[in-house]
Amino acid sequence: MKELLLGTALLVGGVVVISAVSLGIYAVTKPASIAIDTAAFHNSQAFNDGMAKDLGNFQMEYVRTDDMVRRAVLRAVILDRFAGYDDARLPPHLRNFLNHLKTGG
Repeated sequence: MKELLLGTALLVGGVVVISAVSLGIYAVTKPASIAIDTAAFHNSQAFNDGMAKDLGNFQMEYVRTDDMVRRAVLRAVILDRFAGYDDARLPPHLRNFLNHLKTGG
């Protein structure tokens, strides 16, 4: 009976140790994995096509409005949305529009 209890205790202890090690490895590797996934997503064609489409929609709305307050709000939203975006990935006409907004347009 003692041997059975000792064996069970060792088994449970082994499972706890393996779980703790596994959790530690996960805690170390998961942030790097997320960073890689995020970078891959931001470099994807779908992401960049979506950003170009969003900017095209913003541009249409910006050009169509005569309300200067609305234009100022749109400009602020656009600049915030594209603040960290590599505009070299945009078609030339959208890149020009974004640069126009950045310079005070």
